Amino acid sequence: MKIAINILKVLEIIITAIWGIVFGILTPLALMSADIVSHTISDHYILRVWIINSVVCYCAGTVIVMLKCYKTALCFHGVGLIVSLFIYGTFQSLYSGIEAQNPSVLYMPVIFVPLITLAITVIANFKKINAFLSASREKRYEAAPSVLGGQYEMKREDKNGGNKKSNKK
Repeated sequence: MKIAINILKVLEIIITAIWGIVFGILTPLALMSADIVSHTISDHYILRVWIINSVVCYCAGTVIVMLKCYKTALCFHGVGLIVSLFIYGTFQSLYSGIEAQNPSVLYMPVIFVPLITLAITVIANFKKINAFLSASREKRYEAAPSVLGGQYEMKREDKNGGNKKSNKK
């Protein structure tokens, strides 16, 4: 389990370094300062949202994963996923009718980071999840009294703390 978690952490660091830092911070800064795009696109608020999303949701979320706070990191990455989809929709409407290339291919691979974080969270909490599921399964299959009055087996605790089975009619 620990080997799988460490492999997924390394994969998450690589994806966050490439798409979170390089494309998530440096590309919007280049689009803001360069003359390669029109003035309306370089001054658009969505580039600032893209930078903030990359820094807060993805880079900070990956640091939180390294601190082993998996559920908190999953919340950060989930918010980052929602904001990334918002950025994608905004860029689609912003670039409609323009001959230029939409920069959505530069940040959309970052949506795999929440999936990796989800996998890490499930693997790290597998024992708790399995215990919860088996307890709920056991509770569901407890014997209930029959409405028809037939024979059933009921578990009853004896005074020593052990289970004692008794047949009732």
